[in-house]
Amino acid sequence: MAQCARHPAVETGLTCVTCGTPICPDCLVQTPAGMKCPDCGIAPLPAVYQMGPGAIAVSAAVATGLGALAGTLLFMWQLGFLALFLGPFVGTLIGDAASRAAGYKRGRTMSLTAAAACAVGIVLLGPQVAVALAAGAVVPGPSVLVLLVYRPFFLLFAVVAVLAVFWRTR
Repeated sequence: MAQCARHPAVETGLTCVTCGTPICPDCLVQTPAGMKCPDCGIAPLPAVYQMGPGAIAVSAAVATGLGALAGTLLFMWQLGFLALFLGPFVGTLIGDAASRAAGYKRGRTMSLTAAAACAVGIVLLGPQVAVALAAGAVVPGPSVLVLLVYRPFFLLFAVVAVLAVFWRTR
């Protein structure tokens, strides 16, 4: 009999099938290959959910750029209620493009990054670019954002599109 590696007061005859560490019934992890210690029993995170800084930056850049393009076009076109129906479609396209640019990554990091970047692109950059194109000059940011109060369907479009990006990349 040996003492459990995690609970020294407990004697056990069980050992991890991978590393041979003594384990007690309280800390063992049951796997198809047998009983393992908590260190060996944890499955590694699949590669599709592992994002490095480069993949995060690329997905953020793509989502911001496409969000700004969508925001610019929608802000200029003033579609009103019809903008709500475009939200899921546009969000799905932006989510797919961001995921593809990052190497088809998925998961919490990807969905939060792409959704936040898309929100910045649609709500902050899109109206700025649209007003700058219409005015022919750069307009101060706060004065452009005040215009969003008069465009409730634009804001609803942004919410629906960002939610679609989030759900598409999770």
